[in-house]
Amino acid sequence: MPSYKETPLMNIMRRRVFEKYPEANIVYGSYTTIRRKELGLEKTHYNDAIAITGIESIKHNSDNYFKIKQFRKKKRSLHEAIPRKGRKEPNRTQKRNSKNTKYRNGFYLNDKVKVFGKVGFITGFTNGGAYIQDIEGNYITIPNKSYKQVSFKHIEFINHNNNWQFISHL
Repeated sequence: MPSYKETPLMNIMRRRVFEKYPEANIVYGSYTTIRRKELGLEKTHYNDAIAITGIESIKHNSDNYFKIKQFRKKKRSLHEAIPRKGRKEPNRTQKRNSKNTKYRNGFYLNDKVKVFGKVGFITGFTNGGAYIQDIEGNYITIPNKSYKQVSFKHIEFINHNNNWQFISHL
């Protein structure tokens, strides 16, 4: 899945963190790498977070963590303001409008659902089902099948989400 402007988001977050916590310190990646190696931790985002805390030693690294990911709701432009190259008129009657739906059969885009024992998020709809991906962006498919669509009868609703996906690994 493409990035959604991480640099501006982090600049906004950094400013808000320092407004709320003026005693906070900036830690750069070069320091994080050294501290992580001193603590004997492998390269992961949560181990980097442990390394910047300033602790002196670590006895056991917990396998419990959570992951938050931004989700883009709008899939594509629904019309053309100017005609594409080689056309005289803009395409205002395209069929993709019906495919760009945010709701179907009681489910919304980005709903957290359970399918075949796995937790995922609805990323799109078909006539009889939905496309479901885990938080890493891998499609959850019917076991022993290669197509990505999952029927609504196999989908178990967990909760609605807005623009953020959240999953905890316990």
